[in-house]
Amino acid sequence: MTFTENLNEFLADFGVSVTAGAVSSLGILDMPMEVIAGDQVLSTDYTLTAKAAEFGDLQYGSEVNVNGVPYTVRETRLIDDGSFCQIGLMRSVATSLTTASTGIDAGDSDDVIDDLGNAQLDAGLDGGAAGTSYLEGNVIDGGAA
Repeated sequence: MTFTENLNEFLADFGVSVTAGAVSSLGILDMPMEVIAGDQVLSTDYTLTAKAAEFGDLQYGSEVNVNGVPYTVRETRLIDDGSFCQIGLMRSVATSLTTASTGIDAGDSDDVIDDLGNAQLDAGLDGGAAGTSYLEGNVIDGGAA
């Protein structure tokens, strides 16, 4: 007699959304904390349990999004009868930086370095014009010294 099990029932209560490429389903994310290096370092070992039919072919370096957080696959291994797999993960870091709307000192009011933007204050510090920018009291954009 063949026993047919519904794998979705195993994931229903504790599963979170998992997306890898075009595949989206549920998986269970474990994040046990481990003390290593003579009680000096704490490490988190991220492990995702999911259906092997959906995520069992993920390779080292594949990108996976688990509950809105990006991870990178370290390893994938089948468990028990091969219906489920455990995927070792590591947290991914941001791969792109956001840029400011202007350069470091483009002479307008939204620079990264502070444009004082007040004519009286600017002139009072060093006789510079209202658009003069300062970095620790020094003129950096051509204002009067």
